[in-house]
Amino acid sequence: MGPFPDVWPAVAQTTGVGLAVVSLVGAVAVGYALGGSWSRLTSLHLRWRRFVVAAVVAQLGGAIVGVLGYGDPRRAYVVGLAASALCAAAFCARNLRVAGVPLVTLGLLSNALVVALNGAMPVSASAAHRANVPLIDIAADHDSRHTIANSATSLRFLGDVIAVPLPARSEVISPGDVLVAAGLAELVVMGMLRKHRQDAVE
Repeated sequence: MGPFPDVWPAVAQTTGVGLAVVSLVGAVAVGYALGGSWSRLTSLHLRWRRFVVAAVVAQLGGAIVGVLGYGDPRRAYVVGLAASALCAAAFCARNLRVAGVPLVTLGLLSNALVVALNGAMPVSASAAHRANVPLIDIAADHDSRHTIANSATSLRFLGDVIAVPLPARSEVISPGDVLVAAGLAELVVMGMLRKHRQDAVE
């Protein structure tokens, strides 16, 4: 048996985490190749960083409430995601002058919009097939965060419609996920290359 499972659950293949990790690793490599340094990135000052923590807590809270059975899992997820998006938007709005943040903002808002309109993130069956992502749990309604896209899906093109054939784990992601990954990569590269100065004030 190899280091990776033969079949990943759909929830693990519709998050865009793999693409984000690959993008960040690549961004760090590019930053170093262009003469950047990690210390410049870590010294980058961002405003309202506490809203990032609040965004994570809100989204996790919505998911946990649904899992524990205290309410409708799908509704809890949507409410948690909406609160998370508002916190993330507030953080991004205060840091729009920082390279990469505008792309991250647009990606997060795109994902939040399509989820809010559909009650969950719609997943393209054809894209899932191309990426070999199983949809059994989603079809059986065991995954409250995703739903299979159909003709009634609103803004279907903003859902998980992009097949990403990564070596260890293929994924189906949304255009918003792509924007977030691109924005994070831009932030890393430009942060590593920036001059030693305070870009934003706490």
